[in-house]
Amino acid sequence: MAIQQRAERTRQEILSAAARVFDGLGYERASLARIAGEARVTTGALVFHFATKADLATAVRGRARAVTRITVESACLSTEGVGGTAIDKLVIATHALIRLFETDPMARAGERLARELQLTGPGLSEDCPWRREVARLARFAAAEKALRPGVDAAAVAALIGYVITGVELEMRGPGTPTEETWSSDEGFRSAETGALHVPAEQRLSRIWKLILPGLVHPATGPQSP
Repeated sequence: MAIQQRAERTRQEILSAAARVFDGLGYERASLARIAGEARVTTGALVFHFATKADLATAVRGRARAVTRITVESACLSTEGVGGTAIDKLVIATHALIRLFETDPMARAGERLARELQLTGPGLSEDCPWRREVARLARFAAAEKALRPGVDAAAVAALIGYVITGVELEMRGPGTPTEETWSSDEGFRSAETGALHVPAEQRLSRIWKLILPGLVHPATGPQSP
């Protein structure tokens, strides 16, 4: 039993290390030796658990799918019993996803691997739990007649997919200096490039403020982002 527990612990450490390396370097630049070093195990110990880099990537993507599914489902459940509409759930779920991507290398690695291995795209994918949930909520919003006339649920789901992917990609760009404080609504403007940097969730809120009036039926009224 103790041997099995150690083996499982080693497997989980390898998975976590692989997620960090895939997240930081991408699939092509990642190597088994690099991942083994990150996990502080020998390459032989790594290949005992995962024979190839492809096997590791598959395992990381599976773990990432699980954590994103739990995140969006929990976010939607948080509105149950308080009259949460499908639009409310869409907004809450997207914020929960961005918080997850900010803090969880496993989730970010899953997104990066999916893009680099061309297993999913910026639109909908049956292999991606959060995209399936977004599509489901968009259909529910249409059924609740919460969308403006002529607004297609599939187009709404695709748009939100583009937004989430775009914000997640922005996280990989140059960040804000750690000593900066967010003392104004405008955030931090880079002295070198003039680019405006704001926290990811704040960026998402601004995007929702822009797009909600074009999506939500006037009788429903815009939801808070």
